[in-house]
Amino acid sequence: MAKSRSIVKQASILAIAGILVRIIGLLYRSPLTHLITAEGMGYYSTAYNIYAMILLLSSYSIPTAISKLISEKLVLNQYDNVQKILRCSFIYICVIGGSAALLCFILAPLLVTEYSVTALRVLCPTIFLSGLLGVFRGYFQAHQITIYTSISQIVEQLLNAIVSVGAAWLFIQPYISTGGTQMASVGAAGSALGTGAGVLIGLIYMLCIYLRKHQNLIIKNDADPYTDSYKDIFKMILNIVTPIIFATCIYNIVTTMDMYIFYGVLGDSTEIVTLYGIYSGEYVTLQNVPVALASAMSTASIPAIASAFSIKDYNQVKENIRSGINVTMMILIPAAVGMSVLAYPIMGLLFPQESTIQTATTLLTFGTPAVVFYGLSTLTNGILQALGKVNEPLKNAAISLVINAVITFLLLALTPLKVYGLLLGNILYGLSVCLLNQLSLHKAISYKQYYKTTFLLPLLASAIMGVIVWICYKVLFMLTHMVFVPLMLSIVVGVVVYFLVIFYMSSDHPEYLDAIPYANKIAQRLRH
Repeated sequence: MAKSRSIVKQASILAIAGILVRIIGLLYRSPLTHLITAEGMGYYSTAYNIYAMILLLSSYSIPTAISKLISEKLVLNQYDNVQKILRCSFIYICVIGGSAALLCFILAPLLVTEYSVTALRVLCPTIFLSGLLGVFRGYFQAHQITIYTSISQIVEQLLNAIVSVGAAWLFIQPYISTGGTQMASVGAAGSALGTGAGVLIGLIYMLCIYLRKHQNLIIKNDADPYTDSYKDIFKMILNIVTPIIFATCIYNIVTTMDMYIFYGVLGDSTEIVTLYGIYSGEYVTLQNVPVALASAMSTASIPAIASAFSIKDYNQVKENIRSGINVTMMILIPAAVGMSVLAYPIMGLLFPQESTIQTATTLLTFGTPAVVFYGLSTLTNGILQALGKVNEPLKNAAISLVINAVITFLLLALTPLKVYGLLLGNILYGLSVCLLNQLSLHKAISYKQYYKTTFLLPLLASAIMGVIVWICYKVLFMLTHMVFVPLMLSIVVGVVVYFLVIFYMSSDHPEYLDAIPYANKIAQRLRH
């Protein structure tokens, strides 16, 4: 149980950082959208989707892979192999990441529309830098040290926000008088410059930490002198990294595929580009905020699950999986309900453009189930990878991708839903991956999920919370005629109500709260 609590603690650190990163991202999106317009956000999103796809193919999943490999060597006390894996990982990134960045720069005109080319080329060096940063993050995560990764993410996003807005403002100055598509295009390029600046400062920070701390992590006592050859280590990296990278790529490529289907069916007029900018720049950005918890839980769980599995401690493996999924659902389900209930004030506060707020609000109101589905599928992807079942997420994501492509195309081609057809396809994709991953997890380790405590209790507590939050916001808004204060107070009330209800209802299921420090004591006091 102590190990489960340790995972929750490490995940909490990452989750707090992830949520802060996404909040910073939300805060700077509003002034950025004001500067470069929703059309400019559409061009930036188009370029960023291609950049993200190439990053996924080349190096995005390096932290996960390195964390798994090194954690397995650490539990066996093979410290020389740890250093060898680190060296080989840097060589891998230099070759694969460097080649991907160069090819992306050359082929940019073939990959995106004319007005997104400059933004994509500005993003190209970031592909290589992100790979190097990922190696350092994976190294510390394997040691179950997440604080440095968390700080680097916050520093990265802060500089990203500052440079994105500053560079966009600078780039659009010659075009302010005329406005239009050209201004939107150069503004998107300025925003892309911030992404690279953020990754660079994150890399510098992690390099400095590694130079200061890595000697303290090298343990000489009880070391196993066995070492693998560099050839074996490269083979090991390729055998593990490649399926993980492709699985993550297919899992995330849905956004890029949806973009091509959306433009292919509906065209690339200013109206369509603007709709896609609202969907990807506002709805998807908000959807990803609570999913940060699932990413954090996945990252924190992988070393512990991989280590326990490598020494055949299957009870601990199942305990780690159970606690990870329970805690993740305990947070994501109320987050989804709260975002749906408060969609209008959230969008009105973050993206107050009158021409887009109604569309953005509708997307968030009906699109929040994707928060739960993407969160659970992200976590179970990581769990399967930690168990060595690296091909299962790949297969499940591929099947879901085909289903999503067919459904999205039909919705866009045969119905007038437009961007709402894109939304529905996105939700169904996340649900499909969830279901297939659960089947794979049961097959891999005979793991059984207790649906009542994991899903039904949080859903019931969230429903009660949602009603109270909605009433609270309406009353406070009528009294103050403000948005920010009623929204913040309603969120606080929602958090308190939800946890009071969930602790009360969970007192009959103490195992549900075991992974959370002091949770059972609170539940018992509420009952008595």
